[in-house]
Amino acid sequence: MPNKIVAISSEVADTVRETMRAPVYGFPAHKELATDPAPCRHCLRLIAPQVDDAILFIYDRFTGVEELPQPGPIYVHAKKCSRYDEHAGFPAELRGSARTLEAYAKGRRFIAQEYVAADAAFEEAIERLFSNREVDYLQVNSTTAGCFTFRIERTGH
Repeated sequence: MPNKIVAISSEVADTVRETMRAPVYGFPAHKELATDPAPCRHCLRLIAPQVDDAILFIYDRFTGVEELPQPGPIYVHAKKCSRYDEHAGFPAELRGSARTLEAYAKGRRFIAQEYVAADAAFEEAIERLFSNREVDYLQVNSTTAGCFTFRIERTGH
């Protein structure tokens, strides 16, 4: 895949675990036993309900990409986990749920959006959106909850 999958940084995940505060905003984070399977935004694996503790906190999905923020709630595993490999392709554990792909140009200029059903061909949708040369990156969100999951960036034009 000529693109990379960008999960939240290990620095952000570790800092939230240590301080129980949201980065930038300082809002308190909330930790509890997971009741539903939700993706950890750091390892991009599902947080197991009734097994794993999850930390919910506010995160700006445009961190490191744009100056204008757009904060929203996300989860990470309460226990340390390894960051998702940027070159591993679309996360296997997230193929079972619908995702909304939003295409952006620099300056947070929205270009297009595509809904991808669970178990659908995510790579085809990604390729279609990146076929527009104006698109610099994609934001991948949960279609059902609407929250940010990860970003996909071009590795070259």
